[in-house]
Amino acid sequence: MQEFSGGEALTKLVRRETGKAPVTRVDVQRTGGMAIVNVYTCKPDVLQNRRTPELAEALSERLRRPVTINVLPEAQAISKYVRVSPTKARRVINTIKGKYVDEALAILRYTPNRAARYLEKVLKSAAANASEGWGAMPNELRVSRFIADAGPTLKRIQPRAQGRAYRIVKRTSHLTAAVQEAGERPRGRQRGRQAQVRRAE
Repeated sequence: MQEFSGGEALTKLVRRETGKAPVTRVDVQRTGGMAIVNVYTCKPDVLQNRRTPELAEALSERLRRPVTINVLPEAQAISKYVRVSPTKARRVINTIKGKYVDEALAILRYTPNRAARYLEKVLKSAAANASEGWGAMPNELRVSRFIADAGPTLKRIQPRAQGRAYRIVKRTSHLTAAVQEAGERPRGRQRGRQAQVRRAE
């Protein structure tokens, strides 16, 4: 099944047809002669109430095939112009991708890295948006996306001997965190006396 991002054009189309409902992003899956359009939003109830048959018609006309629309809850938070290198932020992001939000926050809290402080704030904000949007709790959410894009670079000068000047580059990042509802949390292995009793039975 081929899947690709709908891009800004499809996102604007959905917002226009739903009366500027809050839409995080739009993804498209093509299956044979049909297309499945996944609309991610932080307020699924609002989007469902504003959804009209004209939305499906507009998407079919744009994609040139019949469409099925799925409304999926996803909350995101963005922090711009963060004074940390995107490369350094991505090293920390790789340790929390796909984890439950409460586990990811625990990892970030005890990670000895300056980027982890900024990532923790953005992830808390995304979890708060999910709680506000559809009443989700951090232990019910999973980190679906965490992106560190490059922001503008600050350029400074370090004076050196004989009139030279060395360039100092101070990089910035735009951090985007998104969380979705997770399935049932897998149970760990039972240990101790309780496990021995179950084996005996």
